[in-house]
Order: sequence, then structure tokens, then C-alpha cells
Amino acid sequence: MKARGYSENDLLLSSLPFFVAAVANCAGGVVSNALVQKVGLKWGRCSIGVAGLGMAALCTVAVMFTQSQLGAMILLSLIYAGITFQQPIMFAVCLDIGGEYAGAMVGAMNTASQIGSFLSSLAFGYLVARFGSFNVPFIPMAALLFIGAWLWLKIDPAEQLIAGKLPALPARAL
Repeated sequence: MKARGYSENDLLLSSLPFFVAAVANCAGGVVSNALVQKVGLKWGRCSIGVAGLGMAALCTVAVMFTQSQLGAMILLSLIYAGITFQQPIMFAVCLDIGGEYAGAMVGAMNTASQIGSFLSSLAFGYLVARFGSFNVPFIPMAALLFIGAWLWLKIDPAEQLIAGKLPALPARAL
């Protein structure tokens, strides 16, 4: 409301991100299932994460430069949609990799996500108060979304976790 000058009458628009995100969330799972059939497990899963978080990152950068109320609401909706588009895949990859330990993987993922959510809400308020701008918190948000999109390229859902066996570490050059 403060950053873009919305009135209380304009707040009906505030439901738009949630509606768009709900549709994107369902679409992410459906599209991934179709892609897994066409291009295989790795790209059927990971391309959804790259596309969702990549789009969210780009829209985060764009929202910092728009002054239009409607434009800001559309971009904020697309940010949330991009994030929720890849959420079903996060759980699917936990099942793919975790096997019999999938529950522990989902628990660890959700714990890390909630800690990040808590810290980011504190950081958002601090950054706005410190710099006097509602755009400043979007900078680390965009950076983290870009990093998240890149990290999806490093995941291989076909490599299943095996009890008692740690993943191989890359050899270091001496």
C-alpha cells in the first residue's frame, strides 16, 4: 500500500497474486509430469525449477522499475506464480532422490525454507527502515531467486540417496 500508493478500495487486487499462484502451482506439477515423459526425469523436473525461479527473478528486477500500480501488481503476481510453479517439483525431487528417506528430505527442505522465510521477513523490514525504500529488499530477493534457478541445474533427480553412502565430492587439484 505504501510503496505503490494503493488505497483500501484497491486492495481487491491484492487477491490476484494468490489466484495466479494457485493456478501456477497446479500447472507446475502437470507440466513436469508431461516433460518427464518427453525429455526424461532430470530435465522434466529441473527445467520447471529453472523456468519458475528464473521468471520470478526477472519479474523481481522489473518490479523495482515500475511505477504503475497495475504493472506492479501483475509483476508481483508473476513473482509469486514463478515461485509456486516450481514448488510441486521441490517435493517430487525429494521423493525421487530420497527414496525411503523422502520424508526426512522433505522435513529438512521445509525447515530450511521456513528459516529462510522468517529471516527474509525480518530483513525486508530492516532494509526498508534502513534505506527508506521498498525497492531495496527486492535486490537480495532477485539475487536469491537467480541463484535458486541456477542451483536447479545442479540437481539430478535420478541419483537416489542410498543409506550409508555419501555423495562423491569433486576431486581437488593440488
